[in-house]
Amino acid sequence: MTLSCGPKRLCFTPLLPIAFIAALLVVSGCAEQQLRTADSDPLEETYQTQEFHAFFWGAVLSPQVAEADCEDGLNDVVVKDSFFHGLASVITLGIWMPSQVEYRCRAPAGDGSAFPEAPAQ
Repeated sequence: MTLSCGPKRLCFTPLLPIAFIAALLVVSGCAEQQLRTADSDPLEETYQTQEFHAFFWGAVLSPQVAEADCEDGLNDVVVKDSFFHGLASVITLGIWMPSQVEYRCRAPAGDGSAFPEAPAQ
């Protein structure tokens, strides 16, 4: 199959849409929102992850409310939406909208005494 294009014409080949979709997958990004306390003091460096799913344009949520197993409260929360989360929402026309929430627990409050000194060497 030969395509003949004039000097001022845009040639369209069947590979162009495939190349465009491949480029989108390679450079796909994500959105990330973070909420944290002013005196941030996480108990651990790693985040705990919880998956959330909204169905039928947000009418049904799973889970409706998630429980964080933190004795001293939350330190910070990160809500992540990736390219694939958005793609799933678009393909299903909003019937299924996944998202991911990560959180860290707050470290327990100290006893109020002075911070210990490092031992002398």
